[in-house]
Amino acid sequence: FCALACITTISCMHNGHNINITYSEDDHYYSMNAHFPKSETRNVEEYMNSRIGIESNMSLANTQTDATLTLDDHTIFYMKKYPGFVEIKLDKNANSDSSYHEIKSLCDGIKKLLTHN
Repeated sequence: FCALACITTISCMHNGHNINITYSEDDHYYSMNAHFPKSETRNVEEYMNSRIGIESNMSLANTQTDATLTLDDHTIFYMKKYPGFVEIKLDKNANSDSSYHEIKSLCDGIKKLLTHN
């Protein structure tokens, strides 16, 4: 029993450092899901604030989100965010090409931030 408890603890600690980022794109939607260590949440939030928060006079720091957001430039996207997780989904038909590229660039930046630390 003690050995099983030790193995479970080690597995949980190891999984806490995993980063899993997936993208999905088709003719209508672009999306990203990122699972990462909770300790990286502040860095991700600061990055997102620098890219989309400041321009739209909003802060994504220390928040949990499960909502459709509209930026000042009229970009509309869904975001679910809590410590260690960010999901972003953009409807290409409801947004301009520049909005699509901005959100895609944001997602690429999150990936770079998480994988180059």
